[in-house]
Amino acid sequence: MTRRRRSRGSTVLEFALVGVPMILVFVSIVEIGLAMWTYTTLAYAAKELNRYVAVHGKHCSSGTNNCALTVGTVATTAESYAMGLSSSTLNLTLTSPSKTYNCNPVSSCTSNSNAWPPAADSTVGTLIQVQMQYQVNTVLPVMWPGSKGANYGGYNLWAYSAQRVLF
Repeated sequence: MTRRRRSRGSTVLEFALVGVPMILVFVSIVEIGLAMWTYTTLAYAAKELNRYVAVHGKHCSSGTNNCALTVGTVATTAESYAMGLSSSTLNLTLTSPSKTYNCNPVSSCTSNSNAWPPAADSTVGTLIQVQMQYQVNTVLPVMWPGSKGANYGGYNLWAYSAQRVLF
C-alpha cells in the first residue's frame, strides 16, 4: 500500500515529460508536410505556367487560329495551376527582356489586357521567366515556450521557371 501512495501522480508527470514533446513533434511533422505540399504545388504551377506561355508565342497564331495571351489570361491560369493555394497571398512576376509585370497578389492582374509576352518578345527563342511567391503561415511559434500565443509565424516560398518561346 505504501508503494501505491508513492506512485500517485506519476502518470501526470510522465505525460508532461513525454507527451507534450511528442505532441510538438507530431505538429511539426504535419507542418513540414504541409510546407512540402505547398512548395511542390507552387513549383508545379510556375513550371506549367511558363510552359503555357512558351507555346503561345508570335507564330502560334496562324490563319484563323488566334492564341495570343494577355497578362490577365496568364494570371487566371496561374491561379488555376496553383490549386489549393490562396490567391490573396500568391504573388506572380512575369519577366521578358523588355517588360516585367508584378502581380501582388495574382488577382490584381486578372483584368490586365496587355499582351504577354509583349510583341517584341514573342519570337521563337526569347527567354520568358515566371516567378511565384507564396506566404505560408505556421502555427509552430504558438507552441514555442515563452511565446505570446497570439503571434503566428510565417515564411515565403519561392518558385522560379525560365523557358524560351517555342512557337
